[in-house]
This record gives sequence, structure tokens and C-alpha cells, in this order.
Amino acid sequence: MDYDVAILGGGVIGWSVALNVLRVAPALQVAVFEKEPTFGMGSTGRAAGGVRAQFGTPINVDLSLYSIRQFEELAARGNDIGFKQYGYLFVASTEPTDSYLDAVVGMQQERGVPVRRLTGSEVATIAPYLNCTDIISGSVSWSDGYLDPYAVCQAFERQARELGAKAPYSTEVLSGAPGRVETSVGDFEAQVVVIACGHWSSAVANIFGVDLPVAAEKHQLAMTDSAAGLPEELPMVVDLATSFHFRREGRGLLIGFNDPEADMTGSNDAFDYGFLERMAEVGLHRLPLLESVGFDTKKCWGGFYAETPDRHAIIDRIGNTVICSGFGGHGIMHSPAAGRAAAELVVAGACETFDLHALRLARFAEGEMTVEPMVI
Repeated sequence: MDYDVAILGGGVIGWSVALNVLRVAPALQVAVFEKEPTFGMGSTGRAAGGVRAQFGTPINVDLSLYSIRQFEELAARGNDIGFKQYGYLFVASTEPTDSYLDAVVGMQQERGVPVRRLTGSEVATIAPYLNCTDIISGSVSWSDGYLDPYAVCQAFERQARELGAKAPYSTEVLSGAPGRVETSVGDFEAQVVVIACGHWSSAVANIFGVDLPVAAEKHQLAMTDSAAGLPEELPMVVDLATSFHFRREGRGLLIGFNDPEADMTGSNDAFDYGFLERMAEVGLHRLPLLESVGFDTKKCWGGFYAETPDRHAIIDRIGNTVICSGFGGHGIMHSPAAGRAAAELVVAGACETFDLHALRLARFAEGEMTVEPMVI
């Protein structure tokens, strides 16, 4: 069978694109190709699930605000996506991080983020479980939070298939050309090809003659045993100076930080147990109760961000190929907006909902990049 739209990648981005294409143009024949046996088996299923609008650039703020509204509506319609809007609390303990919050909070507020700047004493009141002796200030938005990434992907997949999307799972893309996809189960004609393969996107894009600067970057997450002494509605807490961050997961905590000693090459996603020791060096200072909490090493894992040189996604159309990749650690939280933007590029050739100028592929060749500073 041939298709109007062939989407390569069965994670949360790919299925969001499929759903949004069929909402815009329900008569189109859409297929999502995935080499794994089912959806969400790549980075989607390994994500921490954070959702925040507290970003450092206008485009990322806009993508987040749109997506948060969509997640709220998805949950309100009875989809169990585990969306808990318990907030994101950023804390600054150095002059550079304090100045950074000064610089970005105003922009966030202007774009509609319900974010509040906090003094050090206000941080201590909100989060008495933190060591606040060196905290200068913070920011908080209570509409931020976290959700279940796999459940979100499942909801997108189910709704897209109800609208007619096909799901050729266990199908690997081998080669292709404009308008044609050659796979392990046969060759297909496609009017538009969408590349949404996460950190594999660069290799897949090369097949279709597109040079894509997306690289794999390894990140890791650790799970603790039950952690007492914390509020039930615990926000995601982020220490800007160290990137140490944590949130509730069941009765325990899910913890991460940007490990400077990690192998970031993308060659091995196995969990490095040295991560726990390195994380503890910064984590125990900020969250002293960690000293009495054990780690469930069977529930610690590694995974890959799909990163670009400026830490922004690429959403663009080049001929009959649409790129929707390079979201780093923000794919889950931006998936509704990414799907909408890519769908408009597929159907109309241009995006009206968002100004995608900052996310165009040509920015790298033109040297016109703005780095997203708020990456954790």
C-alpha cells in the first residue's frame, strides 16, 4: 500500500504528528513506520516526563504553553496520562544563576507563563526540605509538572489509529528517495516523508539527502526507595548551578543531573553506577534527606537525548521531507506542539500556529543560532 504521508519513528513525536495530520486532513493516508515491535520503545519510554514552560527562549516557551493546554485537555477527556501539575521550582545559588533568572522570568511572564520570582527566604518557605543556606533566589510555576510519557504516546497512537493511521511496526527503513521509502517489509510510495526518529534522525535523514545535525547525548536517571519527609504534591525541583533535579515517582524519587563524567557518545545506554556516586556529591548538599534514602538500582536507567548544536529542535520542510527532531530532553513536553507544527508543514507547506524561524534547518549553515540555556 502507498501513502500520502509516511512518518518515520513510532515514538511520541511521530504519533503526535500522525494524529495532528489526520485532524487537519482526515482524508489522507498516513502510516507510522517503526523498527520496534510497538510504539514508544525508544527514548519515549525512557523519559522522565517533565513538563515545563520555564524555558530561556521565546519559541520553547510558546511550544510549552501550547502543549500544556493540550495535556490538560487530554487528561480532562479521561485519558490517564498521569499529568500532575505540581510545579517546577528552580533554585539559584550562584550569581550567574540568579542573574539568569532575572533575565528570563520577565520574558516568560510576557508570553503568558504564570511564573513567580522568589527570594531565598520564599524558596525556604516553599521547600523546607532543601538546604537553603546558599540559595539566593528561585522561580516557580505551578502549572508545570510531569506525566507518564508512555501513556501520552499510547493516547496519541490510539487516537491516530482511530482516525485511520496505519502502524507498520517491526519495519526498518533501509533506503529511500524523494517520494519513496524502502523498508525491510517492502517498498512504498509516499507524497511526504516525516523524519521523527529521535537520536537516529541524522542517519535516517541522510537516506533522503538531508544533512541533519542531530546527535545522541546520553543522560541517566536514578530511582530511590521510599523517601519520607516530603510533601505529597512535590514539585520538580531543579538546582540551576548543578542541574541536580528530582521529583516524586511513587513513594520514592526520580533523580537526574547532567553528569560531567558520563560517556555522552550515544554508543551505550546501559546505566553507569558511578553516576550515583557523582550525583550524590551535589545531591546530598541540596537535599540532605538523601543520606537516609537507598537507591533501587534495578530501576535506574540511561537513555539518549537527540541534541542539536543550539539545543533547539528542528521543525522544517525541505522539499517533500519534513523534519521534526532534535528535541533533546524536551520531546515529551513539546510533543503536542511539535505534532501540530509538523502537521501544518505536511498539509499546507507552512506553519501558522507557531513562528518556526528559530527552528529552521538553515540556521546552522547561516550561523544564526540561539542557544537554549535551560537544559537539564
